[in-house]
Amino acid sequence: MTVAAMELALERLGRLLADRGVSADIVVAGGAWMALVLGARDVTHDIDAYLAPPTGPIPQAIVDVAASLGLAEDWLNGGIKGFFFREPPQTLWREFPGLRVCAVSADYMLALKIYAARSSDADDAVTLICHLGLQSVDDVLAIVEQYIPERLLTVRHRYFAEGCIDQARSS
Repeated sequence: MTVAAMELALERLGRLLADRGVSADIVVAGGAWMALVLGARDVTHDIDAYLAPPTGPIPQAIVDVAASLGLAEDWLNGGIKGFFFREPPQTLWREFPGLRVCAVSADYMLALKIYAARSSDADDAVTLICHLGLQSVDDVLAIVEQYIPERLLTVRHRYFAEGCIDQARSS
């Protein structure tokens, strides 16, 4: 999805919810966050977002928006909630009638990217490290440990963070 397509889909979702007499809050993260909030990329596969309870009519509205815009039914993916171990720091990104869209903070986004530690997340992690002005792997891991339970962190996360810091220094 392009930035324009994401914005249109979110606006349409809000309008649909408002027309149905309800409103909702979501918290955006992932690749959509990188595109919409930071402007660091042009496209992403879907919008990773935490749907704040009560979700009620949101799932059907998501399907309806998908049908009206020709999107995959999972264009708004709530699976990110499994990575929200603590209430993420967030700010209002955009408000549409029927829908408030908040965004996690940049440091929280970095923690999620380091925790995922997928090769596909490395460029985003490097971008966030540069954006936050971090200089060392200890700086990165200090942020990660604020949000991810220590019991879930392994040497793999440290190695991933080290690789990202090395990339950030060379860019």
